[in-house]
Amino acid sequence: MLTSLPAPAPGTVRRTLSLEISPDPDWSAGLRVTALGRDLLAGGGPGGSRVLRVTRMTVTIDTASRVTGIESALPASVTEPLIGAPAASGFRARLAGLDGLEPPSLESAVLDELPTVRLISGYARMIELPATMTEQQAHRGERSPMVGICAGWAPGATAHQRVLAGAAIVTGTPPALAMTSMTPYFHAEPAPQPRSMRRRRILDVAPRPAGYEVFGYFRDSHFDAELREGALHEYEVHARAASDEGCTLERIDVVPHALPFGECPLAAPNAAGLTGAPLRDIAGAVKERLAGTRSCTHLNDTLRFLRYVPALADDLPGVPMRRAGNSGS
Repeated sequence: MLTSLPAPAPGTVRRTLSLEISPDPDWSAGLRVTALGRDLLAGGGPGGSRVLRVTRMTVTIDTASRVTGIESALPASVTEPLIGAPAASGFRARLAGLDGLEPPSLESAVLDELPTVRLISGYARMIELPATMTEQQAHRGERSPMVGICAGWAPGATAHQRVLAGAAIVTGTPPALAMTSMTPYFHAEPAPQPRSMRRRRILDVAPRPAGYEVFGYFRDSHFDAELREGALHEYEVHARAASDEGCTLERIDVVPHALPFGECPLAAPNAAGLTGAPLRDIAGAVKERLAGTRSCTHLNDTLRFLRYVPALADDLPGVPMRRAGNSGS
């Protein structure tokens, strides 16, 4: 179990993001997503750091994955076109076409997470509910739509075998420490709700000669009825990027931690295939180079999060600002 996270060196810009996904009123119905985000310029200690920007947003989603409400500081020109839109395939392309939504912003980062929210709630149902649905599926001889989507759901892998056997796919999660005990450099979060999920991200950008040191952390957690927190997905990312206009990725190492299936970590070494890609356009490189069983859905989203490196680098003290719009999705 991971017990601590590195403190950002003074002069590092740290982006933190958290989304609480709660049943509304149960996992078979709608979802409520409460999101918080912060960009911080780290000082010589938490008290010496400076907050650059913050955001808070609440989004409701119905059983068809359609967005039914958005509470935020975003203008109506951004939120109104999203009401009724399914937070699924095509949603991120819709975001890219919205006037008034800056691609590098915290608000854009929150909205970009929505297509995977329903998937997270599916894991919560696997943990909390009996295997009745899986048993019925196996008895009908159905193939799970998840098979082949990633390394953890490769044909014949653990998850697939459990579906075929009518067994519970995920029965629990290993204990996870509270974020406050792992790092003081994370924004304050509200107390968790019973039977909820929480997604957290950290992205650090620090200067180095002719480039940047990059650290990333990602965790999906499940809180049971007694508020015990367990880690479902967890990754660390260590990378270096050049200071050219595209922030070319020079090196990347992914460290997998808690994951639901034994095959899930097999995707991590494949992240090295992104070397040489510009972080400005990393989303396209991830889609092209890490598809199917070479990938992990949650790792891919974590690697896509590196697209914010160029924008955060512009906040570094003494670093000349590059061209605006440097964090496309």
